[in-house]
Amino acid sequence: MKKSSQKPEAKAGEPVGEVNLSVRKAMRILRLISAADSGLNLKQIAAAAEESTTVCHRLLHTLVHEQMLDKDTDTGRYRLSSSVVQMARSAQNQNPISKRTAHFLAEITRETEDVALLYVRDGDIALCIDRVEGVYPITTTGTQIGTRWPLHCGAGPFAMLANSNDAFIERYLRGSLTQVTPKTVTDPTVIMRQIRKVRTQGYAVSDGDLFDHVVAVGAAILSPSGEAIAAISVGAIKSRYDQNRIKKLGERLRDAVQGLSRAF
Repeated sequence: MKKSSQKPEAKAGEPVGEVNLSVRKAMRILRLISAADSGLNLKQIAAAAEESTTVCHRLLHTLVHEQMLDKDTDTGRYRLSSSVVQMARSAQNQNPISKRTAHFLAEITRETEDVALLYVRDGDIALCIDRVEGVYPITTTGTQIGTRWPLHCGAGPFAMLANSNDAFIERYLRGSLTQVTPKTVTDPTVIMRQIRKVRTQGYAVSDGDLFDHVVAVGAAILSPSGEAIAAISVGAIKSRYDQNRIKKLGERLRDAVQGLSRAF
């Protein structure tokens, strides 16, 4: 009798190659709780993770013990602990992109008095990893460190999309394109036309497509192969940005990111 070549399914805790399944489940729980503004209780976590309450309870107990989570004894909800905040800050400080752009973010904020943001691409998403406040009294607060946005809206995200390879762009535009505001463009043909414009002028402009009444200008930092690895954007309320200021800021960012790109 021939032995079956099919490998038995790994149980929780057993590694698949170099991957430990229990750690994967714990990380999934952390991500689920991270995405919930008010935290989650045991039943919600088990349902979202598609695991039994017994497995989730054991993992949650361990994560609380390791100070990754806090549990509200009144509501039974779990939320990320302050230790995670500390780890996130350390991750930001260790990030080579954050290190190499910190000086320019501070500089452009002083020049414009507006908020400057640093994004990196995380798959099909733009992730904000740094934010420097301006001194102008009216500011926009919608994007903070850790905020994630689609690539087809917002100046920084769109600058990264426009400077991605054509195969990635084609696949991205075949997917579901979220309508964030009434001005968000979701027509792939129009987006491709905007991409060509960004590639020509060297910067992207967001006008109400991510936040109503907010304008931002962004430019991508490129790898040696010419693909976007990050983007810097500056923005504020629409009344602060006429076409002349948009053009000047766009050219300033375009020139700056060219220098920053050479550092990678």
